[in-house]
Amino acid sequence: MTIHHPAVLSRMLRPLTASLRKEVLDALASLQPSEEEEARYHDLADKNAESSITPEERAELEDIVSANTLLSLLRQEAQLALRDS
Repeated sequence: MTIHHPAVLSRMLRPLTASLRKEVLDALASLQPSEEEEARYHDLADKNAESSITPEERAELEDIVSANTLLSLLRQEAQLALRDS
C-alpha cells in the first residue's frame, strides 16, 4: 500500500477519530514504531542510499514507509481530536 496523498486519508480518518473515546485517542496519539522497526528502517534506508538493496528489501522498505505514514496520520488525527474535545 503506497499512500500518495496523505491528506486524503487524513480527511477520511477524521470522522473515525472524532467518534473515539479519550482513552483510545490517547493510545493512538502516542503510537510509535518499535525500536526494532526503527532500526530495520534505517538499515534498509542505508542500503537503498548505497544502491545495495535487494528487490525484497526495497518492498519491505516501501511497506515500512507506508505503515509509518499511516501511523503518523492516525497519531495526528487523534491529537487533533483530543485538542478539539
